[in-house]
Amino acid sequence: MKTDNLGYERTFRGGETIFKEGEEGDEMYLIKSGRVRIVKELEGKSRTLAVLADGAFFGEMAVLDNRPRSAAAIAETDVELIIVNREALLDKVRENPFIKFIISTLTQRLRRVNEMWLYHGVPNDRVRFIRYLKHRAKRNDTGTGINIDTGILPDIEEISVTLALQPSEIEDCLEQLKKDKLIKVDETIIIDSMEKLNEYEESIPIQEEFERIKEFEDMISLCEEFEL
Repeated sequence: MKTDNLGYERTFRGGETIFKEGEEGDEMYLIKSGRVRIVKELEGKSRTLAVLADGAFFGEMAVLDNRPRSAAAIAETDVELIIVNREALLDKVRENPFIKFIISTLTQRLRRVNEMWLYHGVPNDRVRFIRYLKHRAKRNDTGTGINIDTGILPDIEEISVTLALQPSEIEDCLEQLKKDKLIKVDETIIIDSMEKLNEYEESIPIQEEFERIKEFEDMISLCEEFEL
């Protein structure tokens, strides 16, 4: 059913997927009735970001910045949605350049916060950086390259903000991965083998535990030497 020349109405049954994470999107949604769960894959598990009800809208970021869906939407109950097409929405936005600028800025900020949320709670710097590379590679068409438009330094600054690390710490991570022959860096960062990178990530906690044991043994040895 058409509604106010902006979109149309559609019903989804409870449990039905409205759209998947990573899909291209040219529509946004307004909930007329029912509940919708917004979920995202994090570390191999499906995590709920929000549960939305009557009057809420979702799916707007992919419409406004023409990038893939950052999360999936699933009907938690039977839902009635008003679906608004990108062009219909953008026609309204284009009527006011200031509103267009505000919406564009807010969308960029939301994308950044969304990406930062991926790495929340990962205490190890190297693991956090590796997961960033894997996530970016997953978004890339070939699954291996990360494009850097104007050289390595601007991208390092961007990564440092996303991961809450100093640029020097990002450079250290890059150098270590290059030294271990896991990546190559030119105008792009290329992952030589995703399998090897996964194995490397899994080995980091073991390495850290070994280092802690070694420090403890050194301390015991020092105490024995001085008869403490």
